Amino acid sequence: MVEKTSNHLINQIILIAAVFVISVVIVALLFWTAPENKPEAQPLTAVKVTALTMHADTLEPYVSVTGRLQPANRALLRFEINGQLDERLVEPGQSVKAGDVLLRLSDADARDALAEKQARLEMETAAIKRDRRLLEIAAKDVVLQQQEVKRLQKLRSESLVSSSKRDQTKQKLLQLQSNQAQLQYSVETAQARLKSARAAQARAARNLQRTRLQAPFDGTVNAVNTEVGDYVTPNVVSVELVDLENIDLYVEVTGEVAAAISLQQKVNVEVNGSAYSGTVIALRSDPDPGTFTHAIRIRLESKNVLPGTLGTVDLPLQIQRSVLAVPVSSLLQEEGRHYVFVIKSGRLERREVQRGIRNKDRIVVESGLQEGEQIVARDIAALTDGQTVEMVK
Repeated sequence: MVEKTSNHLINQIILIAAVFVISVVIVALLFWTAPENKPEAQPLTAVKVTALTMHADTLEPYVSVTGRLQPANRALLRFEINGQLDERLVEPGQSVKAGDVLLRLSDADARDALAEKQARLEMETAAIKRDRRLLEIAAKDVVLQQQEVKRLQKLRSESLVSSSKRDQTKQKLLQLQSNQAQLQYSVETAQARLKSARAAQARAARNLQRTRLQAPFDGTVNAVNTEVGDYVTPNVVSVELVDLENIDLYVEVTGEVAAAISLQQKVNVEVNGSAYSGTVIALRSDPDPGTFTHAIRIRLESKNVLPGTLGTVDLPLQIQRSVLAVPVSSLLQEEGRHYVFVIKSGRLERREVQRGIRNKDRIVVESGLQEGEQIVARDIAALTDGQTVEMVK
């Protein structure tokens, strides 16, 4: 009896366990095969944006160009002749006036050469004066000798003089005529010889002058590259002279900018945070063949700047009339292309545009927008195409 009861209990336990296992399997199957519960799509919250309505406008654009300040005049001075430096009369930083002697070569040979040319000119002048007087005498001698020849020919016809005497008289006449011709040539070429002698004297005087290196303009000595005793040649820059009284800004611009600039035009220049007024004094019309840029020189109307520093000039461009311009903050740039967000019926449309020149914080849109359309003016980085927006002021 006890054995039957035990077997019955075991069977019940097995049955309960089987039911439990089956229940677990059914629940697992139900979980795996149950349809996925998808959350209901929630409408996106409208983003508040600042809108801008496009209107045609007139702009006066400009471009900022940076260049370097330089002295208005800079001269690299060389001697024109060879020689040994005898005197060094200036040092770097010294102010000089136009015509001041900066360096001097030994000039003994040049002085001797000038004295020799002066002496030759004086001798040539005296010789010409002598030849003119001799020519007058020779002309008279020829006339007298011609008369003597005629007299002897008459006597010869009357057999009163010998043939040898007559021939000697003719020979002397020829000699006198020859001397007269030589003197005549000397007198006729006198001016040419004087010009040659004077030119030689002037050349010797210039060579003496070339032993002194002089300042071509008022300025400041920037460098002296030779010492007393050095042998200098025309190939060596001996002195660098600069004019610090006038400072120019040199810049290079594109053809579009150059076309809008004119000589004597007033412009604004910034140097080290300070503003100065400037005048365009030089403009290269033909561009540089290597860079295709035009060089511009601007004279600053101030002496409180130093050469070598950088300066920035605002150069006005041609006036843009009836153009659409958008704020820089409204333009999105991706991979070299430019986009704006146009607002249509409360939604955004990302539209590609072609940009033009920039004027301060505005950029001209050449195509892609129409007058009267509204765009997002700023804070565009997080916006997307088709997004719902709410316009605010």
